Amino acid sequence: MTVKGWSPALWVAAWLALVLTALATRPLLPVDETRYLGVAWEMWTTGEFLVPHLNGEPYSHKPPLLFWLINLSWALFGVGDVAARLVAPLFALGNLVLTHVLARRLWPDRPEVAMLAPMILAGSLFWGAVATLTFFDMVVGFFTLAALVGVLEACRPGSWRGWLITGLALGLGILAKGPVILVHVLPVALAAPYWAGPFRPSSWPAWYAGLIGAVVLGAALALAWALPAANAGGEAYAGAILWDQTAGRVTDSFAHGSPWWFYLVAAPATLLPWIVWPPVWRGLGRGIAAEPGGCFCLAWLILTIAALSAISGKQPHYLIPSLPAAALLIAAAIANAGARWRFDAFPAAVPAVAVVFALLVVAAATRAADGWLPDWAIDLAPLAGLPAAAAAAFAVLFPLSHPFHRTATITGATVLLVIAAHLTAAPHLGRAFDLKPLAMRVAELQRTGHPVAHISKYHGQYHFLGRLKKPVAATWEHDVEAWAAAHPTGKVIAYHDHGIGEGSPEFVQKYRNRQVAIWDAGQVLADPTLVKR
Repeated sequence: MTVKGWSPALWVAAWLALVLTALATRPLLPVDETRYLGVAWEMWTTGEFLVPHLNGEPYSHKPPLLFWLINLSWALFGVGDVAARLVAPLFALGNLVLTHVLARRLWPDRPEVAMLAPMILAGSLFWGAVATLTFFDMVVGFFTLAALVGVLEACRPGSWRGWLITGLALGLGILAKGPVILVHVLPVALAAPYWAGPFRPSSWPAWYAGLIGAVVLGAALALAWALPAANAGGEAYAGAILWDQTAGRVTDSFAHGSPWWFYLVAAPATLLPWIVWPPVWRGLGRGIAAEPGGCFCLAWLILTIAALSAISGKQPHYLIPSLPAAALLIAAAIANAGARWRFDAFPAAVPAVAVVFALLVVAAATRAADGWLPDWAIDLAPLAGLPAAAAAAFAVLFPLSHPFHRTATITGATVLLVIAAHLTAAPHLGRAFDLKPLAMRVAELQRTGHPVAHISKYHGQYHFLGRLKKPVAATWEHDVEAWAAAHPTGKVIAYHDHGIGEGSPEFVQKYRNRQVAIWDAGQVLADPTLVKR
């Protein structure tokens, strides 16, 4: 096989298409994206960079690296949505670059694997959907890859530079999302005798001593922030960042608890469409598991998923740092697959054909006013996504003959499907998830001297969108009358599951399948049931 004419421009173009589509069609999504931008915004307005805050309180759920980087972006390019929303996707691009680098290290005599692996990663439906979100997982994925590049470098005789790279990457990964990066790096590093082969170091005791040194360096880098922050943030904050946010999530997660087998179901779904492509399975059966690179990736993938399965809190996007391992295995398998059946691409075309069919059905149904579709389906614009979905179906059903061209075709089809999903959902996302109008109203109320309270827990969803500079009071239904009495000029934000009723709020907008309204404190005192629906 030859890679003549192939260029990183192909997978960079795929990444760029995903990012531009998301920026053009999708608002910041509550509550996660708006919360993280809210923390970064409060850091910007207060100048408090040591201890992150949300709504005036120390925010202990995540370390500060992403918030620092967003503030750096604002310092360079000015405060704005795009400058903030590009930070995490840039790490997604870094994931593609380091996957390419790692492939060259693992298969030095097979450049086709290095060219294919980033295409495989960019062409995974799940990765493409998450790559544009302001989440922490792409950041952790980048430092996981950097640490593993360092591990391979450390296998070279006398190479202390590899352990330095690994230690720095571990430290920055901890500053990004906590010690979870150790779950992604340590299992494969500890299993080095299984995969080392030609990478075998000259001395295993010295090698493991270097690994310990890298972990110590990473811990020291993280503690250089954590200890001063713990001292400055108070006892509760110190306990949270030094113990609760790690031990609590491992043993008894306060959020996202799932059974141990969760990732056995989720992991295959994250590998669509490649997992249903016959050349992948044909190539995997031709000795990939016996190659040093294959052993490395299998240890990385299997041991990491086993470790993640033992942790109480689970989410599909926690697998993002492990997906490059699967992409590398798939790339090596495709390079090994040999002669191909003419219709190999048909199984991978199923998602594209299914999306085209579903969009046509929804388009027809939304034109028929018989009321059987839910509100969110009526909000969709299926015809907007139809060209991209149809192009994806055509590209996969009628692939080019060369194996690499077929891989690029499927990657392009996947990117087009993600674009189709954004175009289709854009009207619904704008109407049901964009809280900027409400946030701007809250900002105006604060500027004119009205205190604002939010019924139920406040996740900071208005802070960045409204550029708020004052906290929003959090209250509960049973306390709202007391708050209204204490703040006669105040305003109350309430969410209504079953409509507003007969009341007349000062402001109302849709949020998901509910309505959110702003009520005057006098209205609440006169009729407390207005905000108790």
